[in-house]
Amino acid sequence: MDIVFLGTSSGGGPSESRNCSSLVCDMLADHSLWMVDCAEGTTRQFALQPHNVKPSLRIQKISKIFITHMHADHVMGLVPLLRNVLFPPVASNSIYAAPNHPKRRIELYGPAGLRTFVRQIMKMTLTRTSDEYVVHELLREDDQVTPCISVTDNTSITDTSVMHSSEIAGSDIQASPDGLWRAITQGRGRMSEIVVDAGPILHRDPCLGYVFSEVRFPSRKIVILGDTYDPSPIIPLCNNPSPSLLIHEATDSHISHHADPTGKLSRRTEKDVLEKALSRGHSVPEMAGAFAKLIGARDLVLNHIGGRFPAPRNPRDAPRQKIMRDIENNAARAWGSGRRVTAAYDYMRVHVPFDVGNPIPSSSTETVHGNQDMVQLNMSISAQASAPVEEAEGSQDAVEGSASFASTSKITDLTVTSGGHHPDARAGPSRYSVRGNNKRHRR
Repeated sequence: MDIVFLGTSSGGGPSESRNCSSLVCDMLADHSLWMVDCAEGTTRQFALQPHNVKPSLRIQKISKIFITHMHADHVMGLVPLLRNVLFPPVASNSIYAAPNHPKRRIELYGPAGLRTFVRQIMKMTLTRTSDEYVVHELLREDDQVTPCISVTDNTSITDTSVMHSSEIAGSDIQASPDGLWRAITQGRGRMSEIVVDAGPILHRDPCLGYVFSEVRFPSRKIVILGDTYDPSPIIPLCNNPSPSLLIHEATDSHISHHADPTGKLSRRTEKDVLEKALSRGHSVPEMAGAFAKLIGARDLVLNHIGGRFPAPRNPRDAPRQKIMRDIENNAARAWGSGRRVTAAYDYMRVHVPFDVGNPIPSSSTETVHGNQDMVQLNMSISAQASAPVEEAEGSQDAVEGSASFASTSKITDLTVTSGGHHPDARAGPSRYSVRGNNKRHRR
């Protein structure tokens, strides 16, 4: 089970080092790909993959796309990607006709409004394809169903109830009484059938998290969250077993003076950073670490990184590296697991290994309710982490200021590997392997 990050920026992007949100799940037996979110520029990210990092991703292998919410930095790449992937129509008498081309179908899953969004842009841009797409909406109790009326000669292009000519009527998947969507789809993984569940998470607008679970051995589970200031409503999907990997946003972060002696970033207090993040419906790294601890996650990757924190250009980019280490350490202290936290960067590949040890039980099955509890929890975390810390001499792998984190190598089993100019130059063990490249391409 591999996760490849195509875009790791928050909504302030894209920037010179990060595209906006998109990642790919590479874990299916037929080598098809499942994508989570599809920001503007995602199609180009496939073309810009570093050539020395293998295996490379093929955009034609995408079979399902899961959208967390309808903000522009998560959906504006959908129609360009569909135009690129779905086979274009060709006149039957053309020398370029492909009569034996097998018709394919891409499935999209997401919140209410996704069907209309894709449908109307496809129609208004006069897009034609010979392949098909379908949009399944995950509906809450008060969401309206978007009709799927077939196209006729008399229908208007502006009628939102009428499907695009390449659209197949999708499912309207109602949430269960507990507000969750279970087994919305499944696929054959390389070792086990993989089932996808979804649950609401709290953001300033409706937002979802997705859970990808192997139903049999090795029973790995990956939890991928959209934007959130409190993901506690999805906790019932994160237990039994606990997640092998949690991908949690960290849009903003306090930076220590040790990592930023210039004061450009470190002048902001932890309280100010937390209050600003919460006011915009986002998280800080301490909140990601606290949630990983709450659900007993085995590994944690931070995503949706704010524009003020660009990715390192190469292993020698010490200023940016120190900033990213500081962000990771903020989450690690709140998590308290002794394992490394990794802040994602574009083209980073995370491999989720077999669980060779005893599964770690969830640290709690009690749901955290509401924003206020999360605010109190993480204000407490911020207060505990307010003292300045220093990096352990001679070891970039050591988590700053904590002997327990510095002993990570004794409790983890895999190594961090790199390809080309890996922005994370650390050597040392981890429970998952990270392979990536952030080499800047000449234009």
